[in-house]
Formats: sequence, structure tokens, C-alpha cells
Amino acid sequence: MPDRLRRDELLSKIKGFVAEDAVGVTALRGQVSGTRKAVLAFLNVIVLSQIPNSDGATFEHWLDDQTERLRQTLPDPKKPWGVARKALNLFLRSCVYNHYLREANDLDVLEPLLEVPLDSVVGKGLRNESGGALPPWGTLKTLKSEVSRLFQEHATRLAIERGLPARVFLDNYLWLDGRSK
Repeated sequence: MPDRLRRDELLSKIKGFVAEDAVGVTALRGQVSGTRKAVLAFLNVIVLSQIPNSDGATFEHWLDDQTERLRQTLPDPKKPWGVARKALNLFLRSCVYNHYLREANDLDVLEPLLEVPLDSVVGKGLRNESGGALPPWGTLKTLKSEVSRLFQEHATRLAIERGLPARVFLDNYLWLDGRSK
């Protein structure tokens, strides 16, 4: 039993570290004071092994529900949807990328379901890749679910065109390439 307790404690610490790292200070730059603290408190209570992964629709419903729940905890009176969604997507991506969390919680099945985390760099990159078919990127604070869905649909097509295993990996290209411009 002590070995199991040590393993659970280690996984909990890894999850906390992943949350801190994934949703770093720069990820929520420009948000109302206390936003990062609220986000990290919310992420800390997500039970990774209970994330539905049976199909895309079930996962999307869960993600929408979690986005709304997180949104309600944000200190910004406007409760920006885009900020909550980005934080969740960054966290989930990092959990799937982490060997220990991925293995312990069977997160490999989430990989094809994850969204690419949207921000101004990725949003503008997707719009450029779309040849202007996507609407102009606004801001994370004004991002709505309908617009996000358009960007995610395009990200899915782009990931297939590029031969990537899932759209979440576009962040590795668009964000890194967009920052250097």
C-alpha cells in the first residue's frame, strides 16, 4: 500500500507541475489579476482518469462543460470563454505529452480528440494557412465558441494535410513559427 500511495502522490505532484508549466504567466498575459490562480485551482481538481474518451462528441461535450465551469471561476467580470478554453487546452495537451500522466490515466486515446490551443499567434497562423477563409483573429478575451469551432475544423484539415497525428500538434508548428516573425 505505501508504494501505491507514493505513486499517487508523485502523479499528483506531476499533474500540479504540468498545470503550472502549461498555463504559465505568459499564457494568460494581459488577463485580470488572479486569473492564473483561479485557472490553476480549477485544473487541480480535474481527475484525469475520468475524462471521457470514448468518442469525439462525448469528449467535446465534456470540454464545453469544463470550459463553462472554469469560465465562471474567472475573476474577470466578462468571464471570457476564450481564456478558459485556452487554459484547458494547454493543460490537456501537456498532460497528454507527459509520459507519466499519459500512461497512468490512459490519455493516449485523448490525443486525436484534443484541440489546438488557440491564441493570437496560432489563430493568425491558422487564418494565414486558410488563405483568408477563416475570420480575422480578434482577441482571446473576445473569442466565442462558434469562431473557435471554425478554427478547430480548419486545424483538423490542416493537420491531415501535413500528415500530423492530430491537430493538437499544430501548436508545435504554428506557435513556434509565428513567434519568430
